[in-house]
Amino acid sequence: MHVRRASVLRWALLAVLGQLVVRALAGGAALLLAPSGALVGLSTDALNGTPFVDFLVPGLVLALVLGVYPTLVWYAIYTRRRWGWIGAVSVAVALSVWVAVEVAVGFDRPTNYLNLLTAAAILLLAAHPAIRRPRRKSREY
Repeated sequence: MHVRRASVLRWALLAVLGQLVVRALAGGAALLLAPSGALVGLSTDALNGTPFVDFLVPGLVLALVLGVYPTLVWYAIYTRRRWGWIGAVSVAVALSVWVAVEVAVGFDRPTNYLNLLTAAAILLLAAHPAIRRPRRKSREY
């Protein structure tokens, strides 16, 4: 039964990371393609008081930090690398910082709540011993 629970938890973590990757890469790409924010319904007025004149740099950070890096962590979890769980924790921390910065800047978007739930889910799943100490593939199936 322990093996089955570990597999379910691992797949749940992969699903949570996967949806974050898709959302971050899509959002980052949209901001890189249209730094004005037009593709995602943002105005550059929201950037007043920040060092940015458009969404090019935030789009790049979004795509790399919350898109590409979590893809590497997803692969680590999938292939049962020992560092995968700490990578997942770092993704949750990065996502929480992203939300904190958005709130500090004044972005009040429904995705903030989804992102906080995603970060919490990643933390809870990554903290489970079955994720922290992955078994060999041959033993799990």
